[in-house]
Amino acid sequence: MPSTLYTIPSKSKLSKTVTEKVDDFLNSFHPLEITEGTSLLLHYDEKSKAYYFLCHLDGNTLNDNCDFEASIDSEDEDEIYKLNRDITEDEAAYKTMETDAASGRSFEDMVIEFDDSYRSEMPLKIYGGQHRLKAIERARNSMGHIYHGIRIYFGLSRDQKVEIATVNNTSIAVPNDLLDRMREQLLGSELRDWCQQAELLEHGEDFADRKSPETPTVRIARTLLVNFHRGKKAKDEDFHQPILCKSGGTDEDYAQVRKEVNWSDPAMLEMGKQFALLHKAQRKAVSSREEDTSAEYARKAVSFAVVASWSYAAGLFQKKPDYLKTLYYLPLSVSPPDDPLNAKALSLARLVGIDKDTYRGLGTRNNSKELGRMLEVFWVLATKASKKKITKDLANAAIQSYEAKKATFEADKAIKKI
Repeated sequence: MPSTLYTIPSKSKLSKTVTEKVDDFLNSFHPLEITEGTSLLLHYDEKSKAYYFLCHLDGNTLNDNCDFEASIDSEDEDEIYKLNRDITEDEAAYKTMETDAASGRSFEDMVIEFDDSYRSEMPLKIYGGQHRLKAIERARNSMGHIYHGIRIYFGLSRDQKVEIATVNNTSIAVPNDLLDRMREQLLGSELRDWCQQAELLEHGEDFADRKSPETPTVRIARTLLVNFHRGKKAKDEDFHQPILCKSGGTDEDYAQVRKEVNWSDPAMLEMGKQFALLHKAQRKAVSSREEDTSAEYARKAVSFAVVASWSYAAGLFQKKPDYLKTLYYLPLSVSPPDDPLNAKALSLARLVGIDKDTYRGLGTRNNSKELGRMLEVFWVLATKASKKKITKDLANAAIQSYEAKKATFEADKAIKKI
């Protein structure tokens, strides 16, 4: 490829991989800058240590070659795990993009990598700007000749792919759940594989990139694992406190568990399967009835307070088979239209004189007190209840039991300071 087509920054030392990718790109595509007689500048990003062009391709070329399923690896089994967001075509901002594209709008700075190592027929892998590109695709019949600006990278490593995709999604206020999913992909596929084996995810399915009534997020999966292991290590006499994993950044508790976890542990896999059954039973019961059908009731099992407390109880009960059997029996404790978590009863539970009028019941908040109260529901269910199902009386008793244990715990701490 003649060097007159692009200029290499001074002091740059291109690897053979980058040089070959650049040449392949220019052999296959004809950016507007070159067809108009100018040359391209190969830019260098100091932060990501990556090379890229800023150039323009017409809409038809983008439509025929862009891959919306860009992934972190080129291996066949990992291609479906995307680095960008799902398209949200019902949002007002996207509808405006469609209208603009149909009117001949020229969009700029879509972020792409030229990578023909997988799905070579679509070598332009999208890391940012997928909504603009989808709008361009919708306008191809009338405006396919319009040129659009792209930032196109070459020869990216795994780390560079994740870093660049994260930065370009963060700049458009991407949900923390998507950032979690990207970072988890960088760590490896173990958490996703475990969720698929436990049937929390379908085979070949990835984590949700935002709150979903059906598909768990990375944060939910991490919270399950962290609390299961915390419960296993806890002693009966401890003051038990589930926790919620952080989102959008590094979670130290999960990082530690990930170092120690045995992904093939049959008890951990069984825990995941039983939680999947609870979630499915809860959704099925609520969706099949005519009253009390709110979305919050249907997704009660994947509310953070329930996820954290249920999995902590599952870990805590590993040495108590009878208690564990009661916990795992919960999806079968009632029949539709009754739901196993009795979400309405939980919503009505409260400690009179303590809880404010704004309190919406058990499992609706994410603070430590709420997680502790919800754990007490499962503890009372397994250890005290004569009928092994959740009722309003049981929920109210659990709140009182938790508050009493907490008061004793705080008193003991104060006495030890004397």
